[in-house]
Amino acid sequence: MDRRDPDPAVAAAINRVLAAERETTGAIETARREAEALMERARDERRLLLERARVRATRAHAAAQSRLARRLAELDAKADGTRHGGTELLAMAEVASERLARRLTAAS
Repeated sequence: MDRRDPDPAVAAAINRVLAAERETTGAIETARREAEALMERARDERRLLLERARVRATRAHAAAQSRLARRLAELDAKADGTRHGGTELLAMAEVASERLARRLTAAS
C-alpha cells in the first residue's frame, strides 16, 4: 500500500469546508435562539391581547346588563301603571255588562 502525504490543496479545501460548517452551525444556532425569542415575545403579546379583550368583554357585558336592568325596570313600572288602568277598565266593563244584562232582561 502506497501511503501518500495529503495534498496541501486538498487539506486546505477540507479545512475551508469544516470552517464553513462551523460557521453555518453557529449561524443556525443564533437564528434558532432569535426565533425562540421572537416566538416568546409573540406569545406574551397574545396573552396581553387576550387579557385586554377579556377585560373589554367583561365591561361590555356589565354595561349591557345594566342597560337591560334599567329597561326592565322601566317596563315593569309601565306594566304596574297599566295594571291599575286595567283594573279600572275591568270595573268599567263589569258595570257595562251589568247594565246591558238589566236592559236585556227588562225588555223581555
